[in-house]
Amino acid sequence: MVDNRRKHHKVTTFPSEIKEAVDRQLVSGKTYKEIVGWLNQMGHNIGMSSVQRYGSDFLTKLEKLKLIKDQAKTIIDSNPETPATEMAEAANQLAIQLITEKLMEVENLDGAKITEIFKALALLERSATSREKLKFEFDKGLKAATNKVKEMLQKEINGDPDLLARLIQHVDAIQNRTAEGG
Repeated sequence: MVDNRRKHHKVTTFPSEIKEAVDRQLVSGKTYKEIVGWLNQMGHNIGMSSVQRYGSDFLTKLEKLKLIKDQAKTIIDSNPETPATEMAEAANQLAIQLITEKLMEVENLDGAKITEIFKALALLERSATSREKLKFEFDKGLKAATNKVKEMLQKEINGDPDLLARLIQHVDAIQNRTAEGG
């Protein structure tokens, strides 16, 4: 079914402080009739159906944002010991999912807003690449530090090979736990 509604709402043509006040009223549960009355008192002539269309779209977007926030919170709460890089990765995956869904809704690729979506997608991908590089550098540094500790232990405890072997096992265990994020 083709949606013949206009792509913008009359409310969005109002000054930003008026639009923000309408948003707050929608969130606080004001009725469309109350919002229309308030807008008309403020000198912005608008009909009930315009406010209803805007309110419906606004509240749908608000619900989607709440869902995304809840999903991100669930990911974070599911493992509080997870490194920040993995949290950022989860947030990026959610953002990429949203962008992909938005792109699937687009009928044609004309317009400046589509280029903004592609810019956001490119930034997310660049962020993911930087995060992977950071993880790689961390792992490399962890291995180098572990090897340095083993060398120092070997020099200090050269006369007791059993003690050295046990200490090296402990260092390896610490390295593995650190690499796994725990």
